[in-house]
Amino acid sequence: MRHSPSYFLAVADNASITPFISLMLAMMASFLLCLIVGISSDDRVVEFFIANRSLPVAWNTLALCGDHISTTVLLSGVGAVSLGGYDGMVVALSAVAGFALMVPLAEPLRNTERFTLGGVLESRIGGKDVRTAGAVVTIAVCIPLSVIQLVVVGDVVAYVLGLNLAWASQIGTILIGLLVVSYAAFGGMRGTSLVKIGNVLLTFGVFLVLIWTVLKQYDWEVGSILETAGRQGGGAKEFYSSGTLFGETTVGRLNLLSLCLTLALGPIVLPHIVMRIASYTHGAAARRAATLTLPIMTLIFTGIVIVGLTAAALVGSHPIAVRDPQGYSSLVMLVDSMKSKPLVTLIACAVFITALSTLSGLLLSAAASVAHDLYAHVVLRGRIAENREVALTRWVIVTFGVINVFLAVAFHHWNVVALVSFAAAVTASTVLPALVYGLFWKGFTNRGLLWTLYGSLTSCVILEVSSPAVSGRPQSLLPQQDFHWFPLEHIGLVTIPAGFLLGWLGSQAGGGRVKLGESRRR
Repeated sequence: MRHSPSYFLAVADNASITPFISLMLAMMASFLLCLIVGISSDDRVVEFFIANRSLPVAWNTLALCGDHISTTVLLSGVGAVSLGGYDGMVVALSAVAGFALMVPLAEPLRNTERFTLGGVLESRIGGKDVRTAGAVVTIAVCIPLSVIQLVVVGDVVAYVLGLNLAWASQIGTILIGLLVVSYAAFGGMRGTSLVKIGNVLLTFGVFLVLIWTVLKQYDWEVGSILETAGRQGGGAKEFYSSGTLFGETTVGRLNLLSLCLTLALGPIVLPHIVMRIASYTHGAAARRAATLTLPIMTLIFTGIVIVGLTAAALVGSHPIAVRDPQGYSSLVMLVDSMKSKPLVTLIACAVFITALSTLSGLLLSAAASVAHDLYAHVVLRGRIAENREVALTRWVIVTFGVINVFLAVAFHHWNVVALVSFAAAVTASTVLPALVYGLFWKGFTNRGLLWTLYGSLTSCVILEVSSPAVSGRPQSLLPQQDFHWFPLEHIGLVTIPAGFLLGWLGSQAGGGRVKLGESRRR
């Protein structure tokens, strides 16, 4: 059973050549832009990884928003609302609330003067083992997220090309993977930032066009859309009541709470978000950018909610659930039902550019953790020429890209949707406690940090493997197996408090007191 929307291939015969041409033009234009910008850059480490902290604040803020908009956010967000109604809107609201929590973290995070997770934590705690632990967590987050982005965009390419063959999606995944590797390797932070800015503008524009088209179809009666969505969703009372996503049982309510908590706390501290915050000129600029991100992302998620309700109204929750129980196909089904070739073109380009934007950031942050943290600082203790480090980083990007493409092709027919919630749970359970304690608690120690990172990562892996997301259900990663004993599909409700608890317990056990960080004296 596959994660990615099987409906992509089911409707492939309806695709036209117009989206294909538009997609190819978008690919070539984006690639050439990044290539030109990247080649014009020098080979200093700060230039390649954080654009020498010289990007205009407005541009960088849009790029920060682009870092938050992934393919899975768009497709799963629309799907959650179209299938879950009230619960889907609660999930979207939770994601928006997380951006408010990023505001107090941004300034002290930038003032550490480091741009990788391992570097930030080492600046606060000290010790090469801290950099190593930060790199391990970064890789554990970036690889699953990269794989699922590649799987989704491969299906989109197959749909746009009008191919419904079994191998078409894998070929699309390989081609897009190679393109993304080129983006990240040649463009660095400066080049990929342009793609992320384009991602935000295109996504916002597509939502405006889509919403305007639907409102015009309903004679600008928003109430009619809501009424139809409720009726098509099984009845207004049920659709706009809690329990539509996971049921009204205790386990179902805990699942919803766990998902909301994970989405509020996890995405704001993803490794490529940490790197983006580090690229601002100073801490105050980072804080202002985080503040501006909140209203921008609120608009984006408002668009996701409206589009989700529109999908429920025009397509119906039941047809979406039959085609794709997780709702990833709802956006494509909505556009297909509207019989508009321009809209198909816009949606295809938006999903494609979104995947490129997310993947390039993930590759860059993963490569930085290996080349900059592990090799340059842990192995060589900082004794490496900058141009050599940048050259090594480019090769690491290629290596990670090949690994991610291989995994995406190998697991293309598996239900890998669990990778999204797993990666978000890991960041919320490991990175967030480490940053909160490291930036704000003077009593945080080396041992407490290592307990947080390794202990929480271990608990996430154990509970994820033991959850219904991996076995025991038709939508599980292994639907034919059943060895789960943990009742919750989303593990954050347990692992996030465990991460904070492990950090506190480890610090109380001793192991090197943290020194006052430079970020508190600047």
